[in-house]
Amino acid sequence: MSTKSKTVSEKIASLNELVAWFESDQFVLEEAIEKFKQAEVLAKEIESDLLELKHTITVLKKDFSVETNS
Repeated sequence: MSTKSKTVSEKIASLNELVAWFESDQFVLEEAIEKFKQAEVLAKEIESDLLELKHTITVLKKDFSVETNS
């Protein structure tokens, strides 16, 4: 499944799983680079998604403010 179709909550859960892997006994140095790259992509997508949500909330808040002041 592409991470683009996941919700922010699902992406955070996936990122938490990767972090847990790094902290676990299952950590294998040879796999670490690929896992790190996956975590980096997820973190960037989460940041982008949150910025987009923040923008949407700001717009809605502004629209609501205009409507209630009319």
